[in-house]
Amino acid sequence: MKRWAGVLALLLLPLGGCRADLLPYAREIEDMSLVRTLGVDADADGVAVTAATGGQGLDDPALISGSAGTLSAALLEMQGEGDSYIYFGHVGQMLLGEDLARRGVGGALDYVMRDVEMRLDTELYVIQNGQAGTTISAAWQQDSAADRLETLHDGAGLRSDSMSRTVRNVLSDLERCGASFAPALTGDGTLSTAGYALLRDGVLVGWAEGAAAAGVNLLLSRVDADVVELPQADGTAALRVVGAKTRIRGVFDGEVLTGMDVKCRVEANLAEGAPALQEEAARRRLEAELAAVEQERILAALELCRTLEGDFFSLAGAAGLSQPWRAEALRRQWDPSSLEVSVSVTAKLERSYDAG
Repeated sequence: MKRWAGVLALLLLPLGGCRADLLPYAREIEDMSLVRTLGVDADADGVAVTAATGGQGLDDPALISGSAGTLSAALLEMQGEGDSYIYFGHVGQMLLGEDLARRGVGGALDYVMRDVEMRLDTELYVIQNGQAGTTISAAWQQDSAADRLETLHDGAGLRSDSMSRTVRNVLSDLERCGASFAPALTGDGTLSTAGYALLRDGVLVGWAEGAAAAGVNLLLSRVDADVVELPQADGTAALRVVGAKTRIRGVFDGEVLTGMDVKCRVEANLAEGAPALQEEAARRRLEAELAAVEQERILAALELCRTLEGDFFSLAGAAGLSQPWRAEALRRQWDPSSLEVSVSVTAKLERSYDAG
């Protein structure tokens, strides 16, 4: 965690303090190639980078690559690949290959933080079982990696197991609690979501997939749309979850933190195939079944925190917001690998507009 000391201070540097001689030279837009997506992988020499330019009327799309011992050197090497100046201030997405993430994301994130062109609001992704360069190249052959990722970003609210994360988000988490997470993408070139990559001390240590990934969104109250299917005697009931609100608190024995109490409330609508909701018993039964599913998802996410020994989802900070008078004690004593966990979920099922 010490390696991230000072990161937050750098993130908060005022723009008015920038020196004029640190800014890039003025250039005509027609003399520039605007990079939209940047991929970084580990290779034998250090790092390999792949940049996708163009699209959306910016300029002619192209793929540019380079490699060197460091990201800085690799990107400088790329400047000699064409006639135009390669401009990185338009990068919207940075993809990191799994091999690089397991070696450590520090170099890549530090570069974004320090470079005068790169932006801290660049969205960050980790490729599961694959390389960033290969993934960008495969997407570029068919369409545009940037367009596809922007579509994923715009539709994030329709997924219950994925959310956007920026370089700023991850750097802030790593400085505050030594762990963080970033959305994962499949390594098959389709740029499909694959849950979350879990980072501890800047190194990839595991993945949150399936139920655990959905549990992450529940923990962070980031569920805008989800469909939970519940088998019934007369078919399958489909419940559309339209919201979740979770509160996290520390459990203390005197001044000693001993556990974590998680309470979540989910709201859902009847989508199809369920008994008539005017029947009180039917509604209560479905609410209990939905609550049990969501509880298992939250427990799956918390189990990753315990086994991988990281506060990946900044739960200590969330508990501090619920108990501000305990914030310092929570920060000092929070150890997800040893805390006793209590999770309770309540579900409220409303009638859909055409029920009954």
